[in-house]
Amino acid sequence: MTKKLDDKNFEGFIKDSFYSTVGFYAPSVENQDKMIEVIEQFSKTHGSVSCGIMDITGQNIPDEYGIGEDETPIVVVFKQGNPFKAITDISIENIANAITPPGKNITLQ
Repeated sequence: MTKKLDDKNFEGFIKDSFYSTVGFYAPSVENQDKMIEVIEQFSKTHGSVSCGIMDITGQNIPDEYGIGEDETPIVVVFKQGNPFKAITDISIENIANAITPPGKNITLQ
């Protein structure tokens, strides 16, 4: 399930999971609906990764990461609460590859 984020719940969200993905968007920019749909689909197939979306309008957090209207839509993958990779070519495959590069196996412990 995808969570709507804002300045108040953002920090707790990215620190709650080992990996989390956040899709940043501005309502006035094209392709925001496609990005939201990709995040929704990704969350259904990758339940161990927390997924959220954030409308950057009136929020301070995006500024801290250098994300303005011109940079949206963008998906940022966080690892242990820290930005790990930014994805502008948004697809389920690209988000998954940012977390686990192709050819790498994940060992469950």
